[in-house]
Amino acid sequence: MEFNNKLYELRKQKGLSQEELASRLNVSRQTVSKWEVGDSSPDMEKLVAMSDLFGITLDELILDKAPASAEKSSEGADKAGSIKEKLFTEENRKKAKKGLKIAGIIFGAVLLIDILSMIIYFVLYGAPT
Repeated sequence: MEFNNKLYELRKQKGLSQEELASRLNVSRQTVSKWEVGDSSPDMEKLVAMSDLFGITLDELILDKAPASAEKSSEGADKAGSIKEKLFTEENRKKAKKGLKIAGIIFGAVLLIDILSMIIYFVLYGAPT
């Protein structure tokens, strides 16, 4: 699909009139009309603004390329879902809880030893002044 037809279709999908699109892009309605009939082409600044407005890439807008990332993102979502299923099993949750308990006990023991050694130091040598 050529750019002028693509612009027309995208504008209609968004439910915008030529006047509304022109207002959002800070151009005249006649300029939008010229773009849609193929008499002229927008500059890069307007193309970027249009791609943002329509929520598509410049490649999709200008070259009519299908978004490649959509396929990749759906594959990625499938992979992420299967990884979550494997990771978040009940057995793994129990293991994680047990690991956290052990880590807490070790932290508490180290803290207790540190406090006891500080108390013994103060008893033997007195508090630093």
